[in-house]
Amino acid sequence: MNSPSAQVAAAASPGARSPLVTHSRAKVQLAFGVIYVVWGVTYAVNRIMALELPPLLAAGARFLIAGTLLAALAYLRGLRMPRGRDWRFVVASAVLGIVCSNGLSVLALRHVASNQAALISAGSAFWIAWFGMYGRRATAVTARTWAGLAVGFLGVAVLVCARGFGPHAQIGWQLLVLVASLSWALATMVIREAHSDCDPLAFTACYLLVGGTVLALGGLALGDAALWTWSPKGLAAIVFLAIFSSTFGFVAYTYLLLHETPSRIGTYAYVNPIIAVFTGWLLLHEHLEPLQLLGSVIVFLGVVMVRNLSLWPRLRRVLPAAQD
Repeated sequence: MNSPSAQVAAAASPGARSPLVTHSRAKVQLAFGVIYVVWGVTYAVNRIMALELPPLLAAGARFLIAGTLLAALAYLRGLRMPRGRDWRFVVASAVLGIVCSNGLSVLALRHVASNQAALISAGSAFWIAWFGMYGRRATAVTARTWAGLAVGFLGVAVLVCARGFGPHAQIGWQLLVLVASLSWALATMVIREAHSDCDPLAFTACYLLVGGTVLALGGLALGDAALWTWSPKGLAAIVFLAIFSSTFGFVAYTYLLLHETPSRIGTYAYVNPIIAVFTGWLLLHEHLEPLQLLGSVIVFLGVVMVRNLSLWPRLRRVLPAAQD
């Protein structure tokens, strides 16, 4: 597996084939499927963990387990680990993407419904697409993409309005979720722009280990150890989050950062709320309103526009043939 810097250099070399063209479409679709579905379910599971266990210490344990698994895999495969200046990018992305983003989210999830948190987090698609217009790997945002993002935000607005804005809506905690989504978008750009020669899998392993360590230490400093209980539901949530959300999810996300444009990567933030709404209803008995169904449909249309998908590709191929 080539390092991020090597892949970027190859893409920029004259006559070189861009990784956006040469990579396997099947792997890209699988990676999108992982972050679409798994990270959508993660909101409800994260809320279960936050309600059952001290949130920061539990979140730290989740990332430490995932980071250890990936580090062991990287070691067994003999992959190049971060060295010297690589650690600047590892630490920066860990602070933004794990400590700030996930740390703030898990604290807010003790007070905000999982589907509501997912809806607010959908705004990260805008930030990722916007930040992606700058830097050494800048990607232009087309008119169709902007239109798709606008449609997606309309869908999110419909979903948010379905829950109202009264005192029960916990506005302060919702703003914390908004800050967390902005931190995640910044972390995404740090990883994408990193001038790192280490292997992406090794980078991800160290990123998770650093973030998990800081979260765990923060939890211990706030007295989470004294509040710890061996809750079966909480422990099951940690296992799911460590294996699926952190290990598989972050590997898939890192792969997409190397092979896809920021605007298309950011569409996961519009699909996750759809999954989160249904998962929250199924696992936590969170209310599912008719307006949420309408908003989910609008969000899906926004994703179709941003990802430039054809809803009926077979029909489009058949019609020209029939006209000949």
